[in-house]
Amino acid sequence: MKKMKNTIKWTNEPAFINRGQELSDLRNWISEKPNNILFLYGPKSSGKTTLLHKFIDDNLSEKKFDIKHFNLRKILIVNYEDFIQTFFTMDYSKSKGDIKERREYNLKVFKLTTEILKGLDQKKLDPFAVMEKEMQASAAKGIRPVIIIDELQALEGIYFNGQRELLKELFNFFVAMTKESHLCHVIIASSDGYFIERIYNDSKLKKAADFMEVEYLLKEDVDFWLNDLEGQSSITAYTLTNHQKEKIWENFGGSCWEINRFLGNLIRFAENGMVNDKNFDNTLQKKLIAARSMFVDYAGLSKQKRALLLKTQQTVRNGQLEEADLESLVDEKIYDEHSLRNELTELVRQNFLAYNPVTAIFSIQGRSLEIGLNMFVEKIKKRSYHS
Repeated sequence: MKKMKNTIKWTNEPAFINRGQELSDLRNWISEKPNNILFLYGPKSSGKTTLLHKFIDDNLSEKKFDIKHFNLRKILIVNYEDFIQTFFTMDYSKSKGDIKERREYNLKVFKLTTEILKGLDQKKLDPFAVMEKEMQASAAKGIRPVIIIDELQALEGIYFNGQRELLKELFNFFVAMTKESHLCHVIIASSDGYFIERIYNDSKLKKAADFMEVEYLLKEDVDFWLNDLEGQSSITAYTLTNHQKEKIWENFGGSCWEINRFLGNLIRFAENGMVNDKNFDNTLQKKLIAARSMFVDYAGLSKQKRALLLKTQQTVRNGQLEEADLESLVDEKIYDEHSLRNELTELVRQNFLAYNPVTAIFSIQGRSLEIGLNMFVEKIKKRSYHS
């Protein structure tokens, strides 16, 4: 992939590998008349955000698109006021010839005067009506509005903390903008497929949504990356041996973020264009111990949670399992059906498990966590044996 010119020379840059099929699917989807909300889902660190940025840069940068892209990863919204403050940010500007400062509020390219914002704050105006009016104005100029919300689970506070109606209004608005008025494309991305499914069902979006999965990289893509560290990640400090490349695949699979961070961690050990196996293995072992420690922290002293993790490790096949695989935990009265579902939801929310809303299948969030789970269970078994 050809890199964009940058005045800063980094020792390690995030790589964008392949994704030709995903980009093609997104281009085909955006070329159609707006008719459905697109849910972009996949496990953590599979590269959804990077894919969206690449798609926007390569396909939506033309003046004919009016893009509102929100990354809600670090934002918690629990009430109407938070919603307004998050989606409408303040911008100070002066109109030419005016002495008095004019204050406007900006939702990406939406600009609201203080009078409109006051109406929103006092709930005299509907924020969705304001957005629709702005998008209608853009469409009238031949500009196609596109709303992209990245990391949907940041809106969990609205959905689960008593603000159900606000979230319902949000999705009703998206349905109105896509399926009904065909005015705007809407893309919603999340690594929490379980949350997507619950919103999908509760909001009655079955006939108004499409799903697109972004999975981990394939081995051939990881091989391509690791064989060209300078071209793909700007890493010139070292090259990897074939044995080291295989170990990276065996322990991280196609997890983009994990591989990138591991490659960055190795830079400090580079000598004469290589990393010796001892430093490589020590760095790798620390990553796996950290993965095991995540399960130690999660389970704590709870026998219930330990039983769930043990059963998960025993029944997982190729990193995947179904809820029915854990039925014995209910039969043995370790969990009831409701509490087991809640525990699985929590494991998804904390990124131990990924959930595919299309197939209803759970998977371990990456190869390193699968290894960490195995290490955790092995330690539990040893402790039980010695006691």
